[in-house]
Amino acid sequence: MSSYFNTALLTLAAAGFIAAPGMAGTTPDLSAAGTPAPDETGHLSAYDRLWSHLTLVKDENASVLQEFSFQGRLQLQGAWGDSDRGSYGSNDRPAINRWGDDVEVRRWRLGFKSKWYRVWKLEGQIDVNPDWDPFYKNIYDLALTYAPSDQGNVTVGKFKTNNFGVEQFISSKDILTMERGLLSNALFAGELTGVRFSGKKNNWIYAASYTSGALDQEFDGFSGGTYIQASLGYDFHEKLGLEKALVKFDWQHSSRATNSQVADDRFGTYSGGLYEDAFSLNGHFEQGRWNLYTDLLAAQGHGTTGDVWGVILTPSYYITTGLQAVMRYQYANGDNDGLRLQSRYERLAPAYKPGTPDGLRDGGRGENYHALYLGLNYYLYGHKLKLMGGIEYHDMDNGNDTGGAFEGWTASAGMRVFF
Repeated sequence: MSSYFNTALLTLAAAGFIAAPGMAGTTPDLSAAGTPAPDETGHLSAYDRLWSHLTLVKDENASVLQEFSFQGRLQLQGAWGDSDRGSYGSNDRPAINRWGDDVEVRRWRLGFKSKWYRVWKLEGQIDVNPDWDPFYKNIYDLALTYAPSDQGNVTVGKFKTNNFGVEQFISSKDILTMERGLLSNALFAGELTGVRFSGKKNNWIYAASYTSGALDQEFDGFSGGTYIQASLGYDFHEKLGLEKALVKFDWQHSSRATNSQVADDRFGTYSGGLYEDAFSLNGHFEQGRWNLYTDLLAAQGHGTTGDVWGVILTPSYYITTGLQAVMRYQYANGDNDGLRLQSRYERLAPAYKPGTPDGLRDGGRGENYHALYLGLNYYLYGHKLKLMGGIEYHDMDNGNDTGGAFEGWTASAGMRVFF
């Protein structure tokens, strides 16, 4: 347990150091889920002044370059878990992903965003190696968007395939839990090369993309399979009398079971390709201090991969203007041991071997999975600077064999910054 508390203290200390110059800063606006409210007097807080230095150009009246800003994110966290298969934590993650024993560099990205000739947007980020050896890890995203109006945009390049499921649709900058859910991650395709069409009109939003199925350090030339995503949503807030009531139906198709699999997992490897067709009916609802995400997911496996389905429910409530309580319940079912514990963190439990007879068997595969997360988020500067912490209970049965059963708890704490 001491490992977890050391992690929490390091994380909170780091956040406090960054936050100290602006503790008298802006107060989050509840309707914007923690986004700082504008000051009617025009006064800029210490946070505002600090973040403004990252925007080098901002002039909507310019004829050529309207905006050029640096962007990035740094997310530090630590976790400690205990289960019937043994204890585990951030110190079991690869050393290349940690600062010291307990502080995990969850995400570290640097890049830029720009707007040209009023209708073109060029932006991108790289992933940075935590030990800076080398500094550059891979291109996370780099894409050019033609955006003549909100009704229609075309994006070409490498981008996150996030038009499937509510948790992937929400950026890691804004997610309310420390990690996304098991089924959400299992169906994620990755950051891929391709083209995307998107837009919104009145209460409707849509998106469709065609991408390579191969993950690559930079760009892939469609050397393997492909993914297709399509999404259509409608905001019912006016009909329901809510501030927001967006409901979407998403579809994802993978042409090959080997999609998203790479030889070098430093650049990410995901299991979305294992499912030929996947579907999501999801919602995002907001009213006053309340917020609710819902997702009903299902997917048909390629070949011998079992079909899966599940549900995610994530309500949250602002206790004060800066303090938010979050709960998430997950249930997932997978045919033929079609589920697998998450690699972060449950699967870090000791594996079975003669010296650890109670260790994790069958690679953590099972048929039914339940998880309950309870957490608190403290917004120092909206989602741009926040502290997060939570504890999650996980339970997996062993499906149709004698392995894979797991019951445990994972506690985690972290600091998240983006600009």
